[in-house]
Amino acid sequence: MERHAELFSPEKTHLAALAEIERLAWASQGENISANIKKLEARMECFPAGITLATVDGLAAGSQYSFLLNWNGGADSLTSWDDMTANGWYNHVHRTDGNTGFLVGVGVIPNFRGERLHHNLRWQGPFKLSELLIARTLDLLFATGVKQVIGNARVPGYHLRPNLSIEDYCSLRREDNKLFDPVLRFHEHMGAQILKPVPYSLEDAESRDAGCWVIYKKPFEG
Repeated sequence: MERHAELFSPEKTHLAALAEIERLAWASQGENISANIKKLEARMECFPAGITLATVDGLAAGSQYSFLLNWNGGADSLTSWDDMTANGWYNHVHRTDGNTGFLVGVGVIPNFRGERLHHNLRWQGPFKLSELLIARTLDLLFATGVKQVIGNARVPGYHLRPNLSIEDYCSLRREDNKLFDPVLRFHEHMGAQILKPVPYSLEDAESRDAGCWVIYKKPFEG
């Protein structure tokens, strides 16, 4: 039987489910990799429209967080995930009149990864849950009138290529010309462009604490 995903903006009654997703979705070690319930409460208070909860057949399966900021478009001003999100407490940096959307993180519980699911969104056909979460969030952010959407992507394959600089790693491609890193490959598939690798993003063992800024200039087209 085909499973069905529902994606929607959660309410405070969903905080426990969001916290459980945080606990199960992030395997790498790092202080700010996952968010505690106090941090989730603060996010919901400041920008509830920027949060998406995904359920599969009624079970909490994934989530996506985002906020708005003012950015001058210069890559030089992009530092670390920790710095740009106030260590994940983005209620301190969210701006209601921001010109740029910021993708904080997309988390999917392992049992729901990789499966293509039917859904309640505007795109036709089945998609992976991670794709649906990003796609819905891009729609929501661009609908606010922002010029672009940025994110500081994890690079969880970097520990497999410790001999490379972060710049060389983020441009590394497989024989099929797709990016080597699974998260960067995912963002490129969703329409993002590589913007700026950084040697420190946040404490993240798999990524060797590094990250890579990506930019979306339009919603997901499917």
